[in-house]
Amino acid sequence: MPGWKIGLDPRDLASVDISLSGWLRGHAIGGALGAAVRFDQPADILKRYGQFGPAQFTNVFGKPGAITSDTQLMLMALDGMVRAHVRATWYERTDPVQEVALAMRRWLVTEQDGWFPRANELFQRRWADRTTVDAIRHFAGTGTFGTIDKPLNRAQGSSALSRAGVAALWSTDLGEVFTLGARIAALTHGHPDAYLAAGAYAVMVQYLLTVKNPVRAIDAARFELTHWKGHEQVHETLSKVVEAQFDPELELGPAAIESFGDSETAVGALAIAARAAISEHRFEYVVGRATTIAGDSATTGALAGGLYGLSGGGSFLPEDLVAQVELSERMVTLAYQARREFSDEPLSSDEFYSWFPFSQQRQPTLSGWTSTTTR
Repeated sequence: MPGWKIGLDPRDLASVDISLSGWLRGHAIGGALGAAVRFDQPADILKRYGQFGPAQFTNVFGKPGAITSDTQLMLMALDGMVRAHVRATWYERTDPVQEVALAMRRWLVTEQDGWFPRANELFQRRWADRTTVDAIRHFAGTGTFGTIDKPLNRAQGSSALSRAGVAALWSTDLGEVFTLGARIAALTHGHPDAYLAAGAYAVMVQYLLTVKNPVRAIDAARFELTHWKGHEQVHETLSKVVEAQFDPELELGPAAIESFGDSETAVGALAIAARAAISEHRFEYVVGRATTIAGDSATTGALAGGLYGLSGGGSFLPEDLVAQVELSERMVTLAYQARREFSDEPLSSDEFYSWFPFSQQRQPTLSGWTSTTTR
């Protein structure tokens, strides 16, 4: 085993199994529900679906329950994170951001390398944002992605968030998790608000793997933010989310939810999702609040659904939606494989290594070229 900390608590791995699969499935379900009402007006959503918003899948991408591009890239990033840890365990301390970058490239060019990327659903066109696609194309052509120090752009879109959450598995050190999450976001989105919001989200995911309290998870993210230059906007927005939870004049209508920010930005989407996640204990209410907005409800629904699944709700996702959502069983298997790799009982069969092949030749990195040992 590697000599550094890993992101899962070995004392309660059964709970981690539920949380990880709940995160992936909750994210996928929330995104699919939100996709049906993306950029619709709240009044129209309420009229069509009732006071709790969309609760059943509709045919958005050719079939009910189809996942969005945010979910596709999050799953590919998790696959890349597992590969990074396998390589580091066997040969050397490695930079996981490099393997995430390569996973994103596989998504763009439909390279079905390994077990999880063999799923064709991962490569269907599902509203991928132009910023992300352009950044991955730049990497495919030049071998370089954006970094915090050398950003590709000033984009602050919400698509930077979901895939950054996989940083949570790499370490129990919340500072390291924040940095990795921010770096993953900066691959494609160069505005500080985007990568700082992504770092905060990664901390929330890591915290919820151990402590099933979303308010405390937000507090942990706010603390880590204070160590970063330019954190004020993200910190202030998340502070408003926590303060609202204890407001005696609690408002939870669409206007109140939308007041936390623009859902098309990383900061706004995270705040809306976090506010929805701490507002209720039932999945349909949480996701309904996150998606009954006049904005990118696919992203806010996905983030809120994932946070719900992490917060002890993995066993309480609606059974009909779990059965219908795309790649449902495959997500459970990926979550289990990740849990084993990032705990004190990793798998070591030839089949497992064939499922998660890591880069074995000279590969473009974020700052140049490096050679990796072949096995």
